[in-house]
Amino acid sequence: MPTTFKSPIAAFLLAIAIAGVSALTCQAAEYRFFHEGVLGTSLEIQVSANSQDAAKKAEESVLESIDRLDSVFSTYSSQSELAGFLSRGQSDAVQVSPALYSAIQVCEEWTRASKGAFNPAVELLTRKWAKGEQEELHPNDAEIRAAVSKIGSAHWRLDASTRSVSRNSDVPISLNAVAKGIILDHAAESALETIEGLQGLMVNIGGDLRVAGSFQTQVDIANPGADSIGSRPLASIMLSQGAVATSGSSERHFTIDGKLYSHIIDPRTGYPVEQTVSATVIADTACSADAVATICSVLSVQESLAFVNGLPGVDCLLVTAANVLFMSDNWPADAKPADTTTEEKADADTKAGTNVQTQQPKLSAHEMLVQFEIGKPEQSRRYRRPYVAVWIEDKDAFPVKTLSLFLMQDNPGPRWYRDVRRWYSDDQLRKLVDDRDLIATVSKPTRNPGKYKVTWDGRDDSGAALKPGKYTLLIESAREHGSYELIKHDFELGKEFSADLKGNVEIASASVQYKVNQAAGE
Repeated sequence: MPTTFKSPIAAFLLAIAIAGVSALTCQAAEYRFFHEGVLGTSLEIQVSANSQDAAKKAEESVLESIDRLDSVFSTYSSQSELAGFLSRGQSDAVQVSPALYSAIQVCEEWTRASKGAFNPAVELLTRKWAKGEQEELHPNDAEIRAAVSKIGSAHWRLDASTRSVSRNSDVPISLNAVAKGIILDHAAESALETIEGLQGLMVNIGGDLRVAGSFQTQVDIANPGADSIGSRPLASIMLSQGAVATSGSSERHFTIDGKLYSHIIDPRTGYPVEQTVSATVIADTACSADAVATICSVLSVQESLAFVNGLPGVDCLLVTAANVLFMSDNWPADAKPADTTTEEKADADTKAGTNVQTQQPKLSAHEMLVQFEIGKPEQSRRYRRPYVAVWIEDKDAFPVKTLSLFLMQDNPGPRWYRDVRRWYSDDQLRKLVDDRDLIATVSKPTRNPGKYKVTWDGRDDSGAALKPGKYTLLIESAREHGSYELIKHDFELGKEFSADLKGNVEIASASVQYKVNQAAGE
């Protein structure tokens, strides 16, 4: 049995990558690019390059890799290679592309290694639960048992000598559990090999990310119970090579009869998973991290830890529905979760080893949640994210807290802050951003494109609690050489409220909810 499962990916990359050239040795600068509507979520690219031209070529290379491989793996387009292959039903051997063959081969290996906890045919069960949500009717046990029986059989035969695949069943298949990881791996490796002057890069698609070359970035692992921008992360990892992926239900779920069910289905039972609500995995490749995160969401905690501890170069952080945290044996010592305690012990049926912590939720005296959706340009499949700043001003229009800042950095230096002109106008905030990175890289379950949540605890940029009184919430958005919009909402700190805010060209919708926790204190 393969352990780290790198061989199929290596073969895949060798089959489709172009021989690269060495990076120049001159001083590199960092660049950042953001896009929405990429594989149904958001894309972030961080680049270390010797020139602006090399950085933009790296961005173009990543986008080209994503588009090309999406045309292979997509389950949403009837024109994809996978859709064409599946439309044949049970058939004779069909020669497929190196990318598709490698993906199917990887799925077969993970299915065997996980003893069925990973299975691309789980798509049949996903469709049944999605139908149940649409009809507001829970799938019955007989339906579930029949589906589990179907997906447990062999679905294809592989012939490496001809790179051909034969289907054994007509059960629907999805490669989503590995496809995004494969795309991340190739996008990062291909850009690094082919772009002269590119030193290193990080590619983040919807919270799963891959780092390649000479590049280091801090990755915050989102708390599944408080994953808004501004919330304290579970842990932070300094990643200089490899990949991080998180699987969980905080962003996507089924709702039937008012009850939320995880969108992750156990292919062995047919029912949504319940024990593990978040699984973060570090691995050498994004494909491995992606697959193992899915497996850890399905297996019990004990099984997950045993499985991961047996894979060289792979580690995990698991969060259960009871807010108990479990870490694999070699989880980075400097990435242990913050704000936890081991005083409370986990229940006997969930405790596994000594690397266990119990979350101790902390109440804030003030809890503001700002939600907004970035408008999608008409007839645009993929689009650049506009510059967006969300912050709080006091009654004198003095900015006291920057909550969120989304900016493109396609040139080095502070010039690119100025398009959000009201936010930029205050010199104190400009200096704050010059000294602090407010654009965090976060590993979390995949979310819908353009939708963001921001939280505020009533404190200023220095961490001091603000006094009760009149304040203003501002959401500023702009596109370079394009539109400029500003949303303002006055409120009184200490008085609860909720409001829907009027959208505009750039911010399609926005809302704010604010509550006071009297028991929390300061």
